[in-house]
Amino acid sequence: MSIISALLLVVASVSRNQTDPTLQSLAGKLNFTMGAGASDPDQLKDPKYAAIASALYSALEPGNSMKMYALEPSQGQYSFASADIVASFAQDHGLHVTASAPIWDGKATDYGTGNPQWLMQGHYSATQLQSILQNYIATIMQHDHNKYPGVVNHWAVVSEATHLCGLFCQGLGKDASGFPAYIALAYRYARKADPTVQLCYDDWGGEGSGSTSDKVYHLVSYLKSQGLIDCVGLEGQWEGEALGDLPRAPDIVANINRLGALGLDVYFSQVEIGLPTSNRTTANNPSDLTTQAKEYATLLQACLSTRACTGFFTWGITDKYAFCWKPGYCVPRPFDTTYNPKPAFYALQTVLSHIVPGRTQGVVVH
Repeated sequence: MSIISALLLVVASVSRNQTDPTLQSLAGKLNFTMGAGASDPDQLKDPKYAAIASALYSALEPGNSMKMYALEPSQGQYSFASADIVASFAQDHGLHVTASAPIWDGKATDYGTGNPQWLMQGHYSATQLQSILQNYIATIMQHDHNKYPGVVNHWAVVSEATHLCGLFCQGLGKDASGFPAYIALAYRYARKADPTVQLCYDDWGGEGSGSTSDKVYHLVSYLKSQGLIDCVGLEGQWEGEALGDLPRAPDIVANINRLGALGLDVYFSQVEIGLPTSNRTTANNPSDLTTQAKEYATLLQACLSTRACTGFFTWGITDKYAFCWKPGYCVPRPFDTTYNPKPAFYALQTVLSHIVPGRTQGVVVH
């Protein structure tokens, strides 16, 4: 019997009302971070969401409130209202924050939202774009450093640059390394703005082996060689893939290890695993919940089986707020729409319970 199968037998025997011990307490014994991602103001104003986030997790990652369109909605005019709700909540409850995607350089035709309209619709020279980038990063990082010292302690400064090439990418061209010039510039500005925090890069599709993994590796290797980066987030979002089609665990472990060999901390930054559903609230087949739990467990076990992997953020807590990218797939999170823990939650809990504190070798996943 594999380790994961044995763990799932334990999961099946757990009372459905049990959420103790918390992910926070279990992870703390391992010097490991269990985070609740996509934690924006609307979610934190929901009493049930807030109670779970503060009691069960040790860190938050905002979904959109720390992107440029939210922080600088008009040129030179900053709005920290939404971001401050996240940082203040974390400060009040002893949590940390990983700032997510302050530079997400998409175009109007790309998924999601990153750059504000004033920037997208303007006509700026390379010199002007460089100044805009520098002023923006300095302003937002110094704000959090001064107002929430030690709370916003990780910044995923640039996200998904292997997939996106928007205004900063096109307007500033490539540097001598051959990478888009805005990337290294952003990290240099960030390092200068707050040298006390950890600077990360975040991307999707690079969890196991393959071309995206190699692109991410070469980019962060270059940034690390320049002393500009400390950590890399593997998003771990599978929202419309067939169940069982996640990367092989040995490939994930090998990829984490090669990133760790660069001297980088690695973490899963936005994990969610969608299931076939016809109504966005329940899985079509109850057995799919067991498969989802196994895949969550496999990812966490792969992470914990390495020395380099330091954290695991689920991209949200509850299916109530899930954004479903692909029609026919949803319910990707550890709690259902009414905040009942799903098998996926118990799988995470069980994996954490079976890791020996002070891990240095980990356990190989099969």
